[in-house]
Amino acid sequence: MNNKVTVERAERKDGRLWLHVDDVPVPLANVTPKRHMLVDSDGLAFVYILETADRFLYVIIPRQWWPELKAAFAKEETIWLESGGTAVELEQFGEELAYLLENIRGNANYGETLERSVQEVFFAE
Repeated sequence: MNNKVTVERAERKDGRLWLHVDDVPVPLANVTPKRHMLVDSDGLAFVYILETADRFLYVIIPRQWWPELKAAFAKEETIWLESGGTAVELEQFGEELAYLLENIRGNANYGETLERSVQEVFFAE
């Protein structure tokens, strides 16, 4: 069984971007970064994948947190997921985000709304 968690809060602190979630169905100490991201075109979100021995945990990062992603990406800061005092680095996040951004830019296959949102947040002056 796979689970989803949605980022509730994001903050840049100490050279890192902290993504905070509540009610994680598996302890973060038991997850491993998959080093891969997906896009939820309908939900206007980036999705980072974590895994355990028997399931995936999808970390949903909605559009409202994209400005923080952009700022952290520009400074090459690491991205961390935190819940209940436990944290895990979302390894290779920057590389995955860069890949997705370049693929989405000017590509209607992701949907007009997602393409426009990515353009507005990540490529507008």
